[in-house]
Amino acid sequence: HLRKDPDNRLVSRMPLRRMDAEEVRDTVLLLSGRLDETRFGKFDDVEVRKDGLVTARFKDDEAVLRRSIYLRHRRKEMPTILETFDQPAMNPNCVERTNSTIVTQPLYLLNNAMVYDLAGHFARRVAKEASADPAGQVEHAWLLALNRQPSDDEIKSGVEALASLTEEWRQSLAESGSKDSPEEKALADFCHTLINSAGFLYLD
Repeated sequence: HLRKDPDNRLVSRMPLRRMDAEEVRDTVLLLSGRLDETRFGKFDDVEVRKDGLVTARFKDDEAVLRRSIYLRHRRKEMPTILETFDQPAMNPNCVERTNSTIVTQPLYLLNNAMVYDLAGHFARRVAKEASADPAGQVEHAWLLALNRQPSDDEIKSGVEALASLTEEWRQSLAESGSKDSPEEKALADFCHTLINSAGFLYLD
């Protein structure tokens, strides 16, 4: 296909595209097991935090959150994750969405506390649904996040990453006196990495 139709003029293949803003948020919530897929009803309110970020308001860390279409939108209080991933502004007439690739997008997924918290929920879901075997956890997390089976090399590198992260967390938690599980922390980091990967954001 690439040789016969390099510019895709014959529409011989699906063009690579990044998920829209709502898809990014809803998919992260879905992976974490905290997406409320109920149709209709009351919207989720938003709050402006002290650091300026606009997020959904929820009562506790275990609360489920509604799909982005049911998230309250105000002109001056656009949810930060949606705005970062190019949801159209409310003021002008938008006939076509922009699709940018800017540094604030990976920085948001990497540094946002709520995304990291959702990655922790994702990890707990993987630990519950998969075997205790690291290879099984890598395979299950990969399938959920990227919608495909990992290759043998990807499983191997994932298992090695989990082992390395577990050892780092074991040392760090011992120094701090924390009783948290290094295996759970390592799996959360691994799941967070998958959410930050191009394979998660881009549909091919």
